[in-house]
Amino acid sequence: MPTFYIIDGNAYLHRAYHALPPLTTSKGEAVNAVYGFLKLIQKVIKTKRPDYLTVCFDYPAPTFRHHAYTPYKAHRKKMDDELRSQMPLAREAVQALNIFMAEKEGYEADDVIATLA
Repeated sequence: MPTFYIIDGNAYLHRAYHALPPLTTSKGEAVNAVYGFLKLIQKVIKTKRPDYLTVCFDYPAPTFRHHAYTPYKAHRKKMDDELRSQMPLAREAVQALNIFMAEKEGYEADDVIATLA
């Protein structure tokens, strides 16, 4: 039976960011989250060998939940700037690996994952 793996890109990036020490390019740009993120994806590909794979990301804009309930995530700590700066690079890496990337304006990765599942 074919297997379909759906990865929460934001969760993997967040996990990698907090698991690894700071890593930077020669220009001083943070890359530790992207490095760890790619290692996690490589591990899934190597050990699970999925027939289909997609990475879902939160769309960088308010979601329908923010519109329905103004204080949604109001007390959540803001994302570190060093992690936020790595989000576009992670998206580029997913595209460079020719992995399908799914995100939808107005929705979080969890919503996209639930729809695909």
